[in-house]
Amino acid sequence: MPRLRILAAAVALLALTGCASTVSLPVADEAADPGCAGVIVSLPPVIGDESLPDPLERRDTSSQGTAAWGDPSAMTLRCGMPEPAPSTQRCTGIQVGIDSEVHWLEVAQEESVWTFVSYGRSPATEVVVDTNVVSAITALEAVSSAVDRTELVGACS
Repeated sequence: MPRLRILAAAVALLALTGCASTVSLPVADEAADPGCAGVIVSLPPVIGDESLPDPLERRDTSSQGTAAWGDPSAMTLRCGMPEPAPSTQRCTGIQVGIDSEVHWLEVAQEESVWTFVSYGRSPATEVVVDTNVVSAITALEAVSSAVDRTELVGACS
């Protein structure tokens, strides 16, 4: 009988924690920056419209200053990246309030995987998005309010 109770408890625990494993992400050089703590605690638990059949739920990650959504992960975030220098790369501004905007440089695009780094923010934040699963704009809009908590040090022109 005790084995049956242990098995029942294990099944209940699996139901509560889900089957998704921890996403392994490399830690950014400045992930311990206090600004990253503000970003990470402000991130949304779900990316995308919750009325859709498959919104992306947040998952556990292996490193400080990181986050991931979807199973398999369709979007990742790493705070504490090196701040990008002035660039001619495409820059997108996401309005997060009446008088605030977060700028994102598109730093890489390989087929459907796009990589963005916040511009003019310290510490910088990287977002990698599988655009076959979620649009880049939806992803950036979802995390920009959290990134807006970092120090504003510049903007795209």
